[in-house]
Amino acid sequence: MSPLCDRLVVLLSGTVGEEVARDTVQDALSALGRDPRLLDRPAALEVLEHIAQRPGLVGVTARFAKSRLHLG
Repeated sequence: MSPLCDRLVVLLSGTVGEEVARDTVQDALSALGRDPRLLDRPAALEVLEHIAQRPGLVGVTARFAKSRLHLG
């Protein structure tokens, strides 16, 4: 995974745990056909948007993570 993928995991893991965060990011990358090694900021936001569509805590956490990624 790229440093940006790792950042997505960190943004999610505080709430849902590292294992769930990593699995969720990897699932979203696969569903979107994204190569984790080539992830750029717009693609990272797309990944979080995809995750944000999920119900429950993971989706809510992804919506907050999008805001944090926008802020830097």
